[in-house]
Amino acid sequence: MFSIYYKIWVDAIVFEQTKNGERRNWKIFTLFPISMFQGINLLTIFFAASALTHKNIPIFIDVSIFNIKPLNSFLSFSITLFFPFIILNYFLIIYNDRYKRLIEKYKYHNGRLYLGYFLFSAGIFIIPIFMGIIFGW
Repeated sequence: MFSIYYKIWVDAIVFEQTKNGERRNWKIFTLFPISMFQGINLLTIFFAASALTHKNIPIFIDVSIFNIKPLNSFLSFSITLFFPFIILNYFLIIYNDRYKRLIEKYKYHNGRLYLGYFLFSAGIFIIPIFMGIIFGW
C-alpha cells in the first residue's frame, strides 16, 4: 500500500534535487506541495461524502483565536488539512534521513509520478466542481 506513496515521494525528491541541486531547500519544496495535495484529496473526500449522504459534514476545525475572520479561516484550514500531513510526511519520509533508503529502493521516473499526482489531485477536486456548474448539480 505504501509502495505508490514512496514512489511518488522518491520521484518528487529526486526531481527537486536534480532541478536545482542543493541551492534550494528541496525538503521544503517537496514536503509542502505533497502535503497540500494530500489535504486537497482529503477535502475532496469530505465533499464527496457530504454530497453522497446529503448531510452537512463539518470539515474544518473551528478556530476563533483572532478578531480577523480570514485569518481564523486560514488557520482552521491549515490545522485540518495541511499540518497533519506535514507531520505525517515528515516522520515517514524525512526524519532520520529515511528518504535516502527510499531513493535506493525505488526507481526515479523523471518527475512523471510527481506530476501525475499533482494532476490527479487537481483533477479530482476541479472536475466535479466544473461538472456541478455545467449540469447544475
